[in-house]
Parts: sequence; structure tokens; C-alpha cells
Amino acid sequence: MAPGPDDKRERLVGRLRDLRRRLDAPAEDQDVFELDLYSYDESLIVAADLLDVEVPKGARDEMSAEQREVLEGRLAAAGIHVRGGDVRGTG
Repeated sequence: MAPGPDDKRERLVGRLRDLRRRLDAPAEDQDVFELDLYSYDESLIVAADLLDVEVPKGARDEMSAEQREVLEGRLAAAGIHVRGGDVRGTG
């Protein structure tokens, strides 16, 4: 049986939180940090698309720190808290 939308959402939330924790930790390897940041930004966009949340203009190409914070806030308002505490109880 194919995973449902809730399963996809839970996996995505877990991935976002894991990447956010790694990004918040001191970077031991700059290449790994940059790869995690790219993965995090891409996952933020996937989550925004999943929840019909507006992505800041230009952020689909290369996301700035300010755009990232705006998108994290919009996702939190939609129920996905990448820093923990998901409203739907997946955290």
C-alpha cells in the first residue's frame, strides 16, 4: 500500500527537523554544512508546496537567510514547526 499524505508529511517534518538540528550545530565540515543547507532549503519548498504555503519570491532559485526565516514562519503558521513542536503532534 502506498504511503498516505500524513505519512509523507511526517517523514518530511522529521527530515526538516533533523536538517535544522544539524545546521544549528557547529559546522565541522563546510562541504557537509552546505549540502545540508541545500537539502534543507529544498525540503522547505517541498513542505510549502505540500501545504500550499507561499514561497518567497526568488527563494526557489537560491534562498537567503531572510527568505528561509520567512518560509519557516509561514510553515509554522500552517502547522509545521521545523524547530520542533508540530501542532499536529508529530513532534
